[in-house]
Amino acid sequence: MIAIEKMPSWIRTAEVILGLASLLAGIYVLAYPLVAVFTLIVLLAVGLIFLGARDIVLGAMGKFLPSWLRAANIVLGVLAFILSVVVINEPGLAVRTLVLLLYVVLFVRGVAGISLGGAGKQFSAMLRGLSVGAGVLSIILALVFLAMPALGVDVLIILLSLGLLITGLESIAAGVIGRKIVPVMTNPVKV
Repeated sequence: MIAIEKMPSWIRTAEVILGLASLLAGIYVLAYPLVAVFTLIVLLAVGLIFLGARDIVLGAMGKFLPSWLRAANIVLGVLAFILSVVVINEPGLAVRTLVLLLYVVLFVRGVAGISLGGAGKQFSAMLRGLSVGAGVLSIILALVFLAMPALGVDVLIILLSLGLLITGLESIAAGVIGRKIVPVMTNPVKV
């Protein structure tokens, strides 16, 4: 028998408040796109700093790792710190890098979709066709972003905003409706 409970009211309240904050942030990003670009740059720089610190600590303290891997972690950590300084000093380069990553992800996704559609004989013809169509669309978008990088920046801003809006709405809905949790099984079956 499984015991099912609703989330406590304080968690539900927190979900609604955080959802509203996320929703407002998404609207703010749409209203002030330059703030979104600045935010992406700051997130990239901060992420590189944390990644660098983690790698350096792992390399210095990871006695369980082979010495060559510890040295590689330290070198990669220092490289991440250097890249964070570059991102802060050259924000245009950071934005171009983010657009390039968007391009690469779309291109790889496109190739994967086409491959799945071509090789996935176990799937229905409609699903395979949709996979190929989505793959071709992804590759076309990648090529458009490669040809027009400014459009890629706009898409990154829209994606950031949509992510914040959807996350906010989901969190608000979960807080209002209340998620069910399954904390423990009562009378578990012994094998």
